[in-house]
Amino acid sequence: MNKDKIRNWLNIIFMIGALVGVIYYLSADKTVGIYIILVAMCFKIVEASMRMIR
Repeated sequence: MNKDKIRNWLNIIFMIGALVGVIYYLSADKTVGIYIILVAMCFKIVEASMRMIR
């Protein structure tokens, strides 16, 4: 698997996680929604790091 495919998967995971986090933040518990968004941001940080190292 090359780096571009891994970066694409990390971006997809980030987008889904951020969307779920925002929906959960707005509809249910705000604290858990923030935690979901923070975990999604970790995937984005990994993806951005891979882009910079390239």
